[in-house]
Amino acid sequence: MGNLGKAFQRNADGSWTCVQATTFDGPNGRMQVPEGTTYRRGTLFMGVELARWLDEQFGLDEKR
Repeated sequence: MGNLGKAFQRNADGSWTCVQATTFDGPNGRMQVPEGTTYRRGTLFMGVELARWLDEQFGLDEKR
């Protein structure tokens, strides 16, 4: 989880931006995320709603 904390930044609108390219084991397997990409709830990336998953990983799930 340490690398995720360095690789992603949560934005004021609840989206997440990758600030450092990273590769990690996500819920559907290995994920590679390029720097500069932003993920919002409701948008799938490699079959995962990445913004929601990151919220869950960091204890920020808003239970929508």
